[in-house]
This record gives sequence, structure tokens and C-alpha cells, in this order.
Amino acid sequence: MKMNETYEMMVKATNEGYANARKLAELNLSVWDKLVAKQMELMTLCMDAGSKQFDAVKDVERPDELVGKQMSMVRECGEKLLEKNREMVDLLASTREDYQGWVEASVNQVQDQFAEAGTAARKSTRTAA
Repeated sequence: MKMNETYEMMVKATNEGYANARKLAELNLSVWDKLVAKQMELMTLCMDAGSKQFDAVKDVERPDELVGKQMSMVRECGEKLLEKNREMVDLLASTREDYQGWVEASVNQVQDQFAEAGTAARKSTRTAA
């Protein structure tokens, strides 16, 4: 194989490797942003529940009234938490698919590079002989 061909293949492999690493970094950043957003939603939900609890305590006159308000708040908060957990499961499932796609594309790219290098090596040994 000629030196120029080898150099060109190395440059191509390096550029493709950099592009792959950049795609992975972008994927990681995207996932991180989504996870932080979900954490903020959960924190907001908890803060709202605490605020509602405080409001319920200050406005009641009888203990049975407080229990009823608390049960209502617990039910509402539980439903919202369940919804957020479902959203998180969906997010993680789509993230798994994104990472799986990245890995498959990377493996295919490496296989193509090896096939190209093998073809070039066979071609150069035939012309040398």
C-alpha cells in the first residue's frame, strides 16, 4: 500500500472517530439536560406539595377536616409522582435506543474501515507481485 493511501485512510479514520465522539458527547448532553429537567419537575412537585400542606394546616378548624385535605393532597401528589415516573421510564427507554443506535453505527463504521483497509492491502500486494 502506498504511503499516501495509508495517510489518507488514517486521516479519514481520525475524522470519523472525532465525529463519532462528538455525536456521543451531544447524546450525553441531551440526556443530561432531559434528566435534570425531570429532576426539577420532581422538586417543583415536592415543593408545591409542601406549600399545599402548609396552606391546609393554617385554614382548618377541625382535625377531621385536616385529615380529609391531607388525603386529597396525598392522592393528588401520588398521581403526579406516578405520571412523572412513567415519563422517566419513557425517557430512559428512548435514551437506551439512542445509545444503541450510536453503538451500532460506530461498529458499522469500524467494520467498513477495516474492510476498506483490507481491500486496499490486497490490491497493493497484487500490484506489487
